[in-house]
Amino acid sequence: MTEARVEHVYADRVSAGEYLEQAEGFLADADADGLRPPSRAVLLHSATVCACDAILQAVGLRVTSGDRAHVLRLETALAQVGDDTDELLESLDATRERRNEASYHAAFVPQSSVVEAREAAAELLALATAIVAG
Repeated sequence: MTEARVEHVYADRVSAGEYLEQAEGFLADADADGLRPPSRAVLLHSATVCACDAILQAVGLRVTSGDRAHVLRLETALAQVGDDTDELLESLDATRERRNEASYHAAFVPQSSVVEAREAAAELLALATAIVAG
């Protein structure tokens, strides 16, 4: 597989809004009663990916598929925010790793890590909402 890269695309706030709606839906689904932590981890990761895509679409960028695409997506989206996002990046990358453990290794996902992932996803979603709103 090839390395993921960032491409310039047409900045489209309508499409960015659609990604934002998807992110909000995944976040809401992750809050549903009765879900186990691994399921929540997967949904929170999906919310994070969609929120990143909303930011990128709003500013005219896209990350191609390939090796390290998810990490590059996080780094590139957070670079658009302009704030100090190092701590948020660490939290969101941990969310990505939890999702990998839940999806590919059937690993135990502690409830406390899901709570942290939820907080990070909500913070990213707030930043994405501000960027998409312009």
